[in-house]
Amino acid sequence: MLQKHEDSATHKEAVEVMITLPATTRDIGEQLSQQHAAQKVKNREALLQIMSCIRFLSRQGLAMRGDGNESDGNVQQLLCMKAADNPNLAEWLKRKENVYTSPDIQNEIIKIMGIQVLREIAAELQRSPFVTVMADETTDASNREQVTLIIRQVTEDLQVHEEFLGLYCVPSIHASTLTSVIKDLFIRMNLSFEKLRGQCYDGASAMSGAKSGVAKQISDIEPRALFTHCYGHSLNLAASDTLKQSKLMKDALDTTREITKLIKFSPRREGIFQSLKENSPNVTPGIRLLCPTRWTVRAESLASVLANYDALQHTWEEAVEVTQDTEAKARILGVLAQMSMFPFLYGTMLAEMILKHADNLSSTLQHKSMSAAEG
Repeated sequence: MLQKHEDSATHKEAVEVMITLPATTRDIGEQLSQQHAAQKVKNREALLQIMSCIRFLSRQGLAMRGDGNESDGNVQQLLCMKAADNPNLAEWLKRKENVYTSPDIQNEIIKIMGIQVLREIAAELQRSPFVTVMADETTDASNREQVTLIIRQVTEDLQVHEEFLGLYCVPSIHASTLTSVIKDLFIRMNLSFEKLRGQCYDGASAMSGAKSGVAKQISDIEPRALFTHCYGHSLNLAASDTLKQSKLMKDALDTTREITKLIKFSPRREGIFQSLKENSPNVTPGIRLLCPTRWTVRAESLASVLANYDALQHTWEEAVEVTQDTEAKARILGVLAQMSMFPFLYGTMLAEMILKHADNLSSTLQHKSMSAAEG
């Protein structure tokens, strides 16, 4: 019976209609109204303009929305600027609903764009024979632990690429948790651990512990994934341990940090300092804050103090006269006394000379083309 039905003219006619009908007919709404078809084109154009603005702001790392008032947000203002030359977009923005510029829609569009970028990166990584994973944990401004994950690869034409794949919020920085994050990354990117040939982390016990650290747990999965202690982190530790052993340079660095805080955290003292600089015939750089954690980025701060030595001494002399707070006045007199003594000047010059070379080495080690062997 089925064979007889299949050979019938009625069945053949029905199959032909099913195949040809979608290709030869249009949407019922378009058939009923040409205006409906034109409206669809305008709607699509408006949505593409909205997506273009969101992509631009995301690419530049700019905020999407204003402070409590969406009309002052960057997305809305950018759309208004575009609407000045686009009547269709201007008409779209006047709508009272279904404008597709709400915070939820913006976030959804950003998420879709981000997923597309990750898909393209994943496709490139899947073509690469070997990869290296780099990770570091940090605490953000809202006091949450986050893990930064980067995949490093070398293409067929021997070009090095480092792809930042995101920040992962974690409940703790235990080795097992961090290892799970790396495993999850490889699963999401559809990467096999057989491709993993390198690991690069800092020297924290959770990352490089010999018994249960992340490096050990990953090596248990793929023994060919060699662990390298981050050279930038190693250099920072070496500089820190070395300079702390020299009381002369340690005291100079402590005083320099106090100097930069007294200037940068007081508008009045910074105003006095800037006024003295403007009256000076020499062009000197501004005062740079001393980084409290990284020792290999301190040369610029030390150099700024040395370049403005006379202006700083005059700043303290004027600041003492207008400062009422007893504690602040004692701090100002303390740095003034230190700057008038030779050990501080000599220690600052010596530390600046040494850390200047450490800064250059740190920058070289951070270059993406630097290999582990060259490092």
